Amino acid sequence: MKTFIKGIFLSAAILALAGCATPVDRYAEKPYCHTDRGRNAYCTKENAPSLSKDEEAKQFSSDPGAVTVYVVRYWGDGHHPLDILIDGATSMETVPNSMIRLRLKPGSHRISFSVAGKSYDRIINGSAGDVKLLGITGTDWSWGSSSHAWAEDSDDQVKRQARRSRLIKDVSLL
Repeated sequence: MKTFIKGIFLSAAILALAGCATPVDRYAEKPYCHTDRGRNAYCTKENAPSLSKDEEAKQFSSDPGAVTVYVVRYWGDGHHPLDILIDGATSMETVPNSMIRLRLKPGSHRISFSVAGKSYDRIINGSAGDVKLLGITGTDWSWGSSSHAWAEDSDDQVKRQARRSRLIKDVSLL
């Protein structure tokens, strides 16, 4: 009887370990959830690109026919989504600790977001093959006050933040 019980426990342990060893599907697309202290604070409504696409985006490669723009939302700016507007028309959601990669026509573009009724705009000018990096910083306080802005960080600082974040949109507006 003891041998039988030991066999059951051994089988259960092997199955549990086999489940832990199951590889992550690097091509699966699912919503991205920003976590705060181990809890999901906010999840995107749409699926994020695969982890393989995320890794590829973090190479910050240029596109010879487009201006490539990375919008990186830093991790510490609350739990709510922000809508990013491109040229006042195309809207996409972002959450803390995430990144959007845009491929735009060469030229001038306005990228903006709004928080608490205040709009924040950035004009970028780029030629084909250019890579632009924009960071969003902010703080939300429990008493309802918040402050957000476009980061004044160097490209290297924005890239460092981007490498710690998750690609949630990969959009071509050519």
